[in-house]
Amino acid sequence: MTLPRQSGNPTSTPLAAVDLGSNSFRLLIAKDEGGQIVPISTHREGVRLAGGLNGDNVLSEDKIAEACAALERFRERLASINAERVRAVATSTYRVAKNAGELLRRSESALGLPIDIISGPEEARLIYLGCAHTLPWSERERLIVDIGGGSTEFIVGRRYEPELTESFQLGAVTLSQQIFPGGTVTASAFRKAEVFVRSRLEVLQKRYKQGWDVAYGSSGTIRAIYEIVTENGFGDAITVDSMLKLKSALIDVGQMNRIQLAALKSSRAPVLPGGLAILLALMQELNVATMEPSEGALRLGVVHDMLHRTEAPSSDDPRGITVTRMQRRYGADLEQSRRVEALAQSFWKRIESSSPDALLSWAAALHEIGMAIAHEDYHRHSAYVIEHSDIYGFSEQERTTLALLVLGHTGSLKKIDRDALPRKLLARLICLRLAALFCHGRGDDAPGATLSVNNEAFVLQLSANWLAEHPLTALLLDEEIMRWTKYGVSFTLKTR
Repeated sequence: MTLPRQSGNPTSTPLAAVDLGSNSFRLLIAKDEGGQIVPISTHREGVRLAGGLNGDNVLSEDKIAEACAALERFRERLASINAERVRAVATSTYRVAKNAGELLRRSESALGLPIDIISGPEEARLIYLGCAHTLPWSERERLIVDIGGGSTEFIVGRRYEPELTESFQLGAVTLSQQIFPGGTVTASAFRKAEVFVRSRLEVLQKRYKQGWDVAYGSSGTIRAIYEIVTENGFGDAITVDSMLKLKSALIDVGQMNRIQLAALKSSRAPVLPGGLAILLALMQELNVATMEPSEGALRLGVVHDMLHRTEAPSSDDPRGITVTRMQRRYGADLEQSRRVEALAQSFWKRIESSSPDALLSWAAALHEIGMAIAHEDYHRHSAYVIEHSDIYGFSEQERTTLALLVLGHTGSLKKIDRDALPRKLLARLICLRLAALFCHGRGDDAPGATLSVNNEAFVLQLSANWLAEHPLTALLLDEEIMRWTKYGVSFTLKTR
């Protein structure tokens, strides 16, 4: 059972974002008031998901069950929200867990909604978007940092646009478990943590500016450290000096379950040493004078981003912007992309929906970018570029689907796992392959072909006269029909 879809004015109905982090799960329900996101309610569950990973990155059954129980509680709160106005995103642990497939399947069942697993760079982009909308407007570059349970993101941006993004598999939960097991804090452990963290962050010195008067932190870890250092007299702000005083206080006691500090919550204590070590190292590495906590975060960025995401192609959709940039970067033939897209969408409207399909448009736009590498097997190069690039706006599931469509748009079908093609994706692939086939001559000679489907049997209808005038296309169609037949899909050609 999934959450209900409701009708109504989309600008007046609430939006919701579900952030499935490695330390905590968070829910934000808000409303859009003229572009201003106003929170209605929030909810947090301290699942500490990354704590259930073993040395082989397999997530324990207990943690999966705990995560699903939390998501069932989220589901109850979301029952009154239009499902089309809700987006759930999952981060580091969902990316790295060896049993992520099972985790995702059970999580989606518990939440009653699809969950998008997002890449580290995409997570960084959404974090920046959330923070930038809560900070005072500025034309200057800003550094924003998020220390999560399983990863840490760095973003430099200007206004609402990120310019540099970096994501490291380095989180407060995982580092605390690795270097401060059982909550034991020693000077040698902190030295080990500092060497480990700074060795991972060395790349920042080459890419990021050194010397920041102020940077902003969006995570619960950074807000917690701010409250602890200010309320315990270690300093008036997060600085290297104030954190060194906090570090000394932790070492003096030596065990996190015995620490008595104002503003330190018992739920935060086990992961504080790892978070402190990461923040201290990154401020030293980038020479940050002061770190200020920001009210914005990933979930707020998800809500802002949701306002521009559509099922149909849109110039405002961040995914469309990414695709356009990739076309420019790899010198795609824009006219050929347009031809293939138009014909693929005409087939799609016949068999699936009267509205254009965004994934089909993006696949048509990118299907030839691999030619910038080599003409032979260009479709494989195109898919490889998509799989290994930072494609902002896309979830990992969307990236996989896009790469599969591009890989499968021409040539043998043997390279595509039949089980990886649910009905709608199969329909997309057929539309794209036919469009690419008919446009092989790179001209605008429209074939007037129509596509229909009945009980999963696809029928292509085409003028006999047109086919006789295009013998090469006729040969290619014969080969295409044979490929689909061997693949186990009923596909026939009828002439009129």
